[in-house]
Amino acid sequence: MAQRIPDLRAKMGERGLDALLVTHPSNRFYLSGYTLDDIPPDESAGAILITADGSYLIAGATNLELARAQAVGFEAVERHKQDGLAATVAELLGRHGARRLGFEENATLVATYHALEEATKGTVELVAVGELVSELRLIKSEDELARIARAVAVTDAAFGAVWPRLRPEQTEREAAWLLDQALREAGADANAFPTIVAAGPNGAYPHHEPGDRPLGEGLPITIDMGARVDGYAADLTRTAILGEPTDRAREVYRAVLAAVEAAEAGIRAGMTGGAADALARGAIAAAGYEDYFVHGLGHGVGVRVHEPPSARAGNEDPLPAGATLTIEPGIYIPDWGGCRIEDLVVIEEGGVRVLSQAEKQRV
Repeated sequence: MAQRIPDLRAKMGERGLDALLVTHPSNRFYLSGYTLDDIPPDESAGAILITADGSYLIAGATNLELARAQAVGFEAVERHKQDGLAATVAELLGRHGARRLGFEENATLVATYHALEEATKGTVELVAVGELVSELRLIKSEDELARIARAVAVTDAAFGAVWPRLRPEQTEREAAWLLDQALREAGADANAFPTIVAAGPNGAYPHHEPGDRPLGEGLPITIDMGARVDGYAADLTRTAILGEPTDRAREVYRAVLAAVEAAEAGIRAGMTGGAADALARGAIAAAGYEDYFVHGLGHGVGVRVHEPPSARAGNEDPLPAGATLTIEPGIYIPDWGGCRIEDLVVIEEGGVRVLSQAEKQRV
């Protein structure tokens, strides 16, 4: 973590920035180790201000001591009680003579932007920086990969503990609760995202919320789950079929499994995200289901469960060695159901290293 601020300052220098305000909670944690999260849309646990020779974590009085304890190498500064974040930032910018302030436009409230304009009174240029900080998170360090691997192992263990206990009469909601309990019992600090259990026709919705539908027999049940461990996420999807699969369920499942295997066999560092997506999409098209694969092949996982890189049709960005990627092709058929199978992998020069080891059903 010690190298992250110098690397960020180098990027700031390339953009001609005197200072950078970091308001995205994932970037805040990545840079500082400060673990508190925001309550959207407008309750922030804090913000980071980086200058050429200063690193500040600005927080309210309630969280100031935790900021001091966790954000090693940062000066914890109390946010102004009356005038808020903008006034505090303006004061610090004045201390350093900063005239160009970068801000994360995708994680800054319009109200905050206008308050910064007012507080700096035209003496500071506000510069949108896009994914400047998030780009640092693209290639994982060995420590980050170790944390992700622990989160994956916890997720695998939780699925393995629950999968044999699933019964047709259980509801989606009951199954999701069993999975959430198992995640905590296996060592998760929290869920990386709300667990998905989608049975029968509900499998046609990629992000279905578990309800009272029984799991049933013969049709696919999509289970999407992930642990958060030591600040890092995992992401796993398995499709289960209880009882004897219908002919269509067997055909769809085998097509998705073939797509996973094709992608994992063919992806290499330097390949574009679009080319990686095409490996899986080709396998699904060969089975006659191309129109029902409605999302990209996968995304990176780290501090957030969805982060760069992206493997999707038309994406010309290369997949770098050291990045993580989900391999998660799916087929979603309205009024019938769906199937998705997902592994988390590390991209390497000669291929991919599959982290996810949870059992895949063979039908």
